[in-house]
Amino acid sequence: MTPSTDERIASIIRSLTEVILPHLPADASLAQEQAQLAIGHLQILRFQIDGIQDFEAEELADARLLASELADAIDGGPRTAAARSRLDAVLEGDISGVRAALSAINKAIEDLVQAVSADGSEAAKTKLPQLILGHEARRVEKDRRWFLPYGFDTMEAAA
Repeated sequence: MTPSTDERIASIIRSLTEVILPHLPADASLAQEQAQLAIGHLQILRFQIDGIQDFEAEELADARLLASELADAIDGGPRTAAARSRLDAVLEGDISGVRAALSAINKAIEDLVQAVSADGSEAAKTKLPQLILGHEARRVEKDRRWFLPYGFDTMEAAA
């Protein structure tokens, strides 16, 4: 019988906690710290595993929305026009997998930002940071909620 993902992660946590961490030398504080960090991340993954696909799909939807808004609002010289064309192609393309699509969109947005710096119109240079910062403010709020149960943030649960 193949162990479930949760059982496999729990096994790694046990191995780190019961075997590896106790056998690290007392003066290996960095190794101890990193093992504790790995354990913490694995515990978070166990808790979040059922929601990861929805979270990543939401991230992709947000990236698509930002990319679409940028494509509609940004103009400029040849470098900006080429970057916008690549962004449009990514948005219209059929990229397999949420993570691959998110990576491609983020890369196309990054290329557009660099192009606007080089030859974007003055309106584009004003609008681009407004759109990106507005998007990121909303995205940060979602990310904070995703990690709220772990005490990394002082955000109010009801906020």
